Amino acid sequence: MTKNNLITQIHTAYIKMTKTEKKVADFVLSNPKEALNITITELAKLCEVGETSVFRFCKTLNLKGYQDFRLSLALSTADLNILNHNNEGDTSFTKDSKATASKVMDTYISALSKTYEHLNYEDIQAVVKYILSAKSINLFGFGGSGTSAAEAKNKFMKILPNIIFTQDSHMQLTQAALLGAEDLAIIFCNSGITKDCIEIAKICHASKVKVVFITGFPKTPALEFSDVLLQCGASEGPLDGGSIAAKTAQLFLVDILYSETFKNLGNVALENKKKTSEIITEKMM
Repeated sequence: MTKNNLITQIHTAYIKMTKTEKKVADFVLSNPKEALNITITELAKLCEVGETSVFRFCKTLNLKGYQDFRLSLALSTADLNILNHNNEGDTSFTKDSKATASKVMDTYISALSKTYEHLNYEDIQAVVKYILSAKSINLFGFGGSGTSAAEAKNKFMKILPNIIFTQDSHMQLTQAALLGAEDLAIIFCNSGITKDCIEIAKICHASKVKVVFITGFPKTPALEFSDVLLQCGASEGPLDGGSIAAKTAQLFLVDILYSETFKNLGNVALENKKKTSEIITEKMM
């Protein structure tokens, strides 16, 4: 799909679309900015059609799928400033580096504030209980969310010996396949629609593993496979994937879970932190 032609192609193909596909087309043409930032499930609901109709709409436009649609829409509307102009994180029109710094800071503050507003403290306590009782705590995530999973491992392994994370996508799927009812899976997926993340949630759910899904989009398809969904992160368009603001919000949530876990472990956490800190200190000059 070349830049700036998706909107035109929707108009061109409109006459050949089915009645349900036209509902999707009408919504996208009227609300392109909103369409950029919602899942296929949310779009289908807003258009009062099934997800299959949304997928057929994408295929009618010769797109590979919904993610390809979002990316093409982002590229097609960029010159109209629908994607970035007046976005809270847009720095395209700042007059100098001070203004840019202020805009970036606002983005971080917004991401943290949104996460704080969406905190469900009962769910947080439930996750802490899962962490304390799990035979193994398995972290999953890819791309920017994979970075958050790696940071969570670095944080928790200072006080717990049963934290597992690997960067390789095939190894993550393999890891998920062998988990059982005594294990815990914590999946970081800001978009809520990464295929492998959803597949991992599905695999774990089928094996009665406790599943915690951390995402910025609560209507993720992984919801039906999750015991707890924790909402956090910054809103991202398809060209913004892996934004540091989104990861900052995820790490804010990690710190909350870590602090509550530390508090519940009491002296055990204190002793483990002391041991691991002493080992690292020996490596310093």
